[in-house]
Amino acid sequence: MEDLLLDLFQSAPYPVSFVAGIITFLSPCVLPLVPAYLSYISGVSIGELRDEEHMSAKVKRKIINSSLLFIAGFSLVFILLGAAAATFLGEILRNQYAAMVAGVIIVIFGLHVMNVINIKFLNYEHRADFTTLEQKAQGKAKSFLHKFAPFLLGLSFALGWTPCVGPILGAILAMASFGDNTAQGTILMTLFAAGLGVPFLLSAILTSRAIGLMNRIKKHFKIVEIVSGLILVAIGIVIATGGLGMMTEALIDIGIQ
Repeated sequence: MEDLLLDLFQSAPYPVSFVAGIITFLSPCVLPLVPAYLSYISGVSIGELRDEEHMSAKVKRKIINSSLLFIAGFSLVFILLGAAAATFLGEILRNQYAAMVAGVIIVIFGLHVMNVINIKFLNYEHRADFTTLEQKAQGKAKSFLHKFAPFLLGLSFALGWTPCVGPILGAILAMASFGDNTAQGTILMTLFAAGLGVPFLLSAILTSRAIGLMNRIKKHFKIVEIVSGLILVAIGIVIATGGLGMMTEALIDIGIQ
């Protein structure tokens, strides 16, 4: 399976980025908290989210609109990270020894995700709480925070969740850094954000049915962790052995960049 993953990363980095976003959504870091986030950003209780049959069209629109703003917030951060990665991080990782170190670190992250080892700081997350800020604001500032709080929370999600989703995010950023311009990094991280955002939006649309599905998925977290870990290990090997550099040269040759 590992050989298959290695070949996949070298030939199809863009689908891999999208799938990595989906796996991040399904991870124990994110999935269990999705109902709480949907409730928090929309102001709709979890009880109401579970009772979709009696939900009004107005409440449904509110949940979806809040989710779109939330997705836009974390997508902006991830896309900017991808664009920046190709400019300065790429210069570092093009060095053979730096790439080897980065690859080894990503392999270690993969072992952490599979629970083979435990890296404590990767088990925590930090996020901003805009509720108190909104309560203290007045006039136009309060109205602005009320309308765009989901977007600001999306920014907070991307920045504060980095330690927890860092292994997968770091691996995709490492892939993005090997481009000679910002285009490849931007595309990779846009696809990663889409992979994370699409299931979140579907959860907002389906609400009670999505919550039921999430509860069933939780029983299979071990499989998600193993698959995630194998993907990270494979990416780490590709980076450490110079496979991403060859991939980038191939993309240039066929005119993708």
